[in-house]
Amino acid sequence: MTYLLKHFFLPLMIFPILLVSGIAHSAPQRIITVGGPVTEIVYALGAGDQIIATDTTSKYPEQQESLPKVGYMRQLSAEGLLALQPDQIIALEGSGPAPVLDTLKNAGIAVTFIPELNSPEAIHNGVLAVAAILGTETIGEILGRTVKEKLEVLQKQAQERENPPLVLFLLSTGQGSPMTAGQGTAIDTIIQYSGARNAAADLQGFKPMASEYILAHAPDYLLLASRTLEQAGGLEELKKDPLLGKLKAVQENRILSLDGTLLLGLGPRTPEAIAAISDQLFTNSH
Repeated sequence: MTYLLKHFFLPLMIFPILLVSGIAHSAPQRIITVGGPVTEIVYALGAGDQIIATDTTSKYPEQQESLPKVGYMRQLSAEGLLALQPDQIIALEGSGPAPVLDTLKNAGIAVTFIPELNSPEAIHNGVLAVAAILGTETIGEILGRTVKEKLEVLQKQAQERENPPLVLFLLSTGQGSPMTAGQGTAIDTIIQYSGARNAAADLQGFKPMASEYILAHAPDYLLLASRTLEQAGGLEELKKDPLLGKLKAVQENRILSLDGTLLLGLGPRTPEAIAAISDQLFTNSH
């Protein structure tokens, strides 16, 4: 990881410094971001000071924690948003309800939707779209291209690996049917680019899994958000689970975990997420 941190991630840390004086005068000054990846991109482009509120899916970077929250991205309130007097709302596709955002548009507030960031190309386009709003097109192009190039390197490394392991993602455990992520999701991209195969590649989007499906696919590794693993009681409790405890991956401690903010949406930190999973798969012993 030392090489990856030095050559992949440190360049991103300088963008906010470069951009402090790069915001155009016509750029919005009171922005509400809706969707964790959108919030991350605005901060990565150096415009975090213009954000006056975020939604509850926005959990990174740490600076946004002190800002007001406007609720869950799909359950927004027109009154709450209007009360903050924004001049721009940047929302991830699927945010709403639609009538709420239509009310804001009718009130003269700019509302821009960013397509879901579920592929490397979508990250690049998303960064460019946000940069156009902020007036930071040049740096946006640099950031978008840099992330895209890093992902291309990781993809090449993944394609060169022989016998890629089978990884199954679980969104929740212990209450009802666990969810997994199939094609068209950020997690599917992260698994593939880390050098593994998605055990749920025959599914589309997020789907609940029957116990028969989980046992039949017999993954080499389970991938969980760190919080999910913690809520499940850790590895030892997973071993006691009547379903998951039957999996060889659990019995042999082959559990991958990562901060949920890195797993559930692609963005500027996606190369970091992929490198972390790859490191757990191919460097650490299980």
